[in-house]
Amino acid sequence: MNELDALTRLATLGTARSPEPGPTSGVEAQTLRALEGLPVEKRLLFAAGVRAVARAAGRKLPRLETRDSVAPPDTLEVCSPRVRSVLSELLVSNDGEVLREAFALMALARRRLPPELLPRVLGLKDSALRAAAEPVLGERGQWLSRLNPEWRLASASPSADLAEAERVWTEGNPEERRAALTQARSVDPARARAWLQGTWAQEKAEHRARFLACLDAGLSPEDEALLELGRKDRAASVREVARYLLARLPGSAFAQRMAERARTVLVWEKPDTLRVQLPARWDTEAERDGLDKPPPGVGQSEHWLIRLLEAIPLRDWENWFEATPAQIVTAAARTDHGVALSEGWALALRLGASSSWGSTLLGFWTRCESKVLDAERAQSLAVSVLEQLPPDERAARTLRILQRAETLPSLDRALALTPAPWPAKLGYTWLQLLRELYDPTTRAVALLGVFRQAAIALPPECLPTAAEPFALPAPLNRWNPELQRFQQTVSLRRILHEELKP
Repeated sequence: MNELDALTRLATLGTARSPEPGPTSGVEAQTLRALEGLPVEKRLLFAAGVRAVARAAGRKLPRLETRDSVAPPDTLEVCSPRVRSVLSELLVSNDGEVLREAFALMALARRRLPPELLPRVLGLKDSALRAAAEPVLGERGQWLSRLNPEWRLASASPSADLAEAERVWTEGNPEERRAALTQARSVDPARARAWLQGTWAQEKAEHRARFLACLDAGLSPEDEALLELGRKDRAASVREVARYLLARLPGSAFAQRMAERARTVLVWEKPDTLRVQLPARWDTEAERDGLDKPPPGVGQSEHWLIRLLEAIPLRDWENWFEATPAQIVTAAARTDHGVALSEGWALALRLGASSSWGSTLLGFWTRCESKVLDAERAQSLAVSVLEQLPPDERAARTLRILQRAETLPSLDRALALTPAPWPAKLGYTWLQLLRELYDPTTRAVALLGVFRQAAIALPPECLPTAAEPFALPAPLNRWNPELQRFQQTVSLRRILHEELKP
């Protein structure tokens, strides 16, 4: 009986009937002897495990097949050793945001990744990050990507990607299915819509709402029939998504109905008077369109006005009234419904951003007395407007808030909503104020709370100043670890910008 048979016999018969494995030799015997004193069951399992590892380690390699193709020569120059070092550090720390910036800078400078980093970059789990790295893989990296299915590039086969997305839509979990639907929607909107139509009746309400929201990408009149199903859905969350998307379709029946109602409710009398004429009740179709009972704590008139106005593009009011946003909002402020009207218009910014409406609404809320508009609601409304403004206008308002020239929204929220890259003026102002801090005030906490965001958002001209070492005063010591990480990140970004100039 050989060694394996002895262990197999013991495992088959059971340790109660055969308490010892019998004669063994080799690594199994060594293991059994080394573990004397332990229960026989443990000795058996350890011996079998050691034997399996030993056999695998001693297995002969199969014959390697030679490949006809070899990697073509690279045409891009490899990046410098300093950039290579930064990339290695970023890959270890898995800093996707700075990696994405590094790949973009390398592409502009026409540099490629060093060969030793190609497997790690091709093996990144974030598909968007792998796509960002594609221009800097070089010919060797492109060649390698074809040898491993897990390294397949986004541009390799769009049809294969869509086929894989359909498989995930059929077999995946809800989050995977939503991602697959979003991907398909960007490639073939009609096909994605057909997927959702095919499973609509079987989906749970929470999933119907999230899947329906995917139609926002590539929205077209062909989507109206499916959105109408959503508008009549029994779940409020689904109806909410459907109404928003239908409002974004100017020619939809829903948008036309809401426009007709809005023009009867808000009457403009030249030169500058706005009258609000709400009906006692709406018909059943209007209720399905959202003019229903208000949520707790919200008045009926307020609820109806907000629902109506959020579905009307802001440019329509300017055309209908032949007036500017400032004239319209000023007239609204003289009514009993000024705050509700302003909230509806703020929500309508989702249908089309407007700087003039945004600044006018923010100015109105700043002037409102607290008994008319409480501070919490003012902040919420200001945030909703800032989110819809173009990045440069967000940055301009955030700078004014930093300089204490504006008050809405709060500094912490304004900074959080200002996307990268920040303008140089904003970056230098933030850095200067940071070095002037001495006490943990609310303003100081707002400035210190964006270390990570600022590390990514500061423009290249601010990086040398940001990298200069400094320590926070004693009352602010608990933020020193965040400060150190911030300076490490900006130092790495500074190297990338210095080494990768186009």
